[in-house]
Amino acid sequence: MQEFIYKASNVSGDVSSGSLSALDERQAVALLQRQGLIPLRIVASNAVDKVLPPVAKVASLKSKRKPLTGSGIQLSQLSGWADKLPWRRPGVKELAGFAEDLGLLLKAGVPLNRALVILVELIEKPLFSRVMESLREQIKEGSTFWGALRAHPDIFPPVFIGMVRAGESGGILDAALGRLALYLNGIRELKEFLVGAMIYPLILTLVTGASIILLLAFVLPKFAAIFTDMGVALPTATRVMLGCGNFMQAWWWALGLGLGAAIFAFRRFYSHPQGRLLIDRLVLRLPGFGTILVKIDLARFFRTLGSMLASGVPILESLQVVGGVISNQIIKQKVVHLQEELRQGAVISQVLAADPLFPALAVHMIGVGEETGHLDEMLEKLAEMYDRELKVTIKALTSLFEPLVILFMGLVIGAIVVSMLMAIFSVNELGG
Repeated sequence: MQEFIYKASNVSGDVSSGSLSALDERQAVALLQRQGLIPLRIVASNAVDKVLPPVAKVASLKSKRKPLTGSGIQLSQLSGWADKLPWRRPGVKELAGFAEDLGLLLKAGVPLNRALVILVELIEKPLFSRVMESLREQIKEGSTFWGALRAHPDIFPPVFIGMVRAGESGGILDAALGRLALYLNGIRELKEFLVGAMIYPLILTLVTGASIILLLAFVLPKFAAIFTDMGVALPTATRVMLGCGNFMQAWWWALGLGLGAAIFAFRRFYSHPQGRLLIDRLVLRLPGFGTILVKIDLARFFRTLGSMLASGVPILESLQVVGGVISNQIIKQKVVHLQEELRQGAVISQVLAADPLFPALAVHMIGVGEETGHLDEMLEKLAEMYDRELKVTIKALTSLFEPLVILFMGLVIGAIVVSMLMAIFSVNELGG
């Protein structure tokens, strides 16, 4: 038996804490539920200091929070400059946890206002906690929940607000929040996979570049100085490599400025609508990389549209939100075109069938979903299918990229070593 520390709420929304003995966390949850309590946090007693802050600490944090009242409070008005930093804002993980916890409390019968009071104590980031207090104040003043969320566009994305609005209008807010949590967790898992898959190739590339620069700019000139003191004429290959190293040493500041100017010019060009359209069109045509970007945006398209339709959001409003989560302007234009066609009475599958970007299998599955009345389920299945295909594609490209980088590094370093050996051989020939 283990000792567990818990924090739980009853149906009225009153929060209580205590300890109990159980074999594991699952049994502890069952014991609390038998008492009519809703478990909020359960941790082993030996880990309580790491997971569950003491009551005094919670009270201290609450006393330091800046009280907020009224509506229409933006991120810049919440607190000082520190809260504007990206890592202090709630990410996808925090939003998914908030939606899941709030959905469970509402499903258990806890009133919305009381549920927000409970969540204020459970949220770790001070900025997000103050946003919860602001939401509670706005709801007290008579605002709808989705209206209160809309007053914080820097915190809650349009898809979050749209699904909450549909759930609140249809009287199924708890179900909409649960579906929203699943949607956000799917986005988070895909993002974490992409970041994890890119870490090793990025580190390998940086190490390769640093090794080549070190050899050209520092190691090779040392050997060249020895040969120059001996009055030996260096071979052509050695002089070429030495020239590259000398150029890096003498003009490193110009290279840095040039790189910075190139990045600045690219960002300015990309910020212009026509420039971004041109670059996005070229990116989609890149072999391998373009395929990955298409699958990422298609997975977003299918998952977002399916989740919003399942929550009861009208299809035209759903497509308006979907256009905001698509990063590529070419694909975003196709979503806008789809909206216009649907306004004129067209069918989704017919419009997508005329576009070569959408595979035939996806079009047929959407058509079946339209015929059977399960379009949302088909779209979510397509999102899962594209997630799997995306992971397979990324693994294949990274497995190919790694040996190519190693081969390139070997060729460059080999050329440097050969140039040095040629200089040594010339010294031997001179001595002979």
